[in-house]
Amino acid sequence: TNLDNWLSCTASISSQTKGGTVITGLNFTMAAALSKATAFLSFTLCDGSSRKLIAGWWYFILFVCIIQVFIALFTMSSRGGTEAFVSLWSSIVLLVLCVGGTVIMRKFQSSVAVGFFMGSVVAASQMFLLLFLILFGYIEDRLENDLPVDGERLNGFVCLVQSILLGSFAAILAAHRSEILDQKISVEEEEDPAYEAPARTTVV
Repeated sequence: TNLDNWLSCTASISSQTKGGTVITGLNFTMAAALSKATAFLSFTLCDGSSRKLIAGWWYFILFVCIIQVFIALFTMSSRGGTEAFVSLWSSIVLLVLCVGGTVIMRKFQSSVAVGFFMGSVVAASQMFLLLFLILFGYIEDRLENDLPVDGERLNGFVCLVQSILLGSFAAILAAHRSEILDQKISVEEEEDPAYEAPARTTVV
């Protein structure tokens, strides 16, 4: 009986170990593929600089954010009720994310701040994907009532583009997060050299 119990425990431990090894290997493969993809983009678009790639991607997100603000203003003037509120609220959330993300990437490049920023970007990406799906469902309702849908189509397309940009930006930032933090640490070490006590002079 004791032998049977020992054999069953050993089998369960080995199966758990194999499962953990498979999951770890899968995560490592995904991380390696993501690193290769981002490295290819950095060499193709930014001469191998991952920081330039991250900055350029973020500036493009800011540009799309400006477009969404104008779309929200148009929606508020031409539409009413829930649609105007959704457009306004999503624009406010995106503006807060853009301002906070710019401040974090420029001055507060700690591990906690960057991790919080990555989570916020992923959440915003999911929000704009849901807005894209909701808007295109709303378009069908407006078509049945013979109402114009050009504004909704433009808004939905921009939400889809913003969702893809934010999701890919989070992936790029995750792939090169260690490089950003290492460079921040090296800069701080150069700005704050170690204190050396002055040599004591002996008066004869």
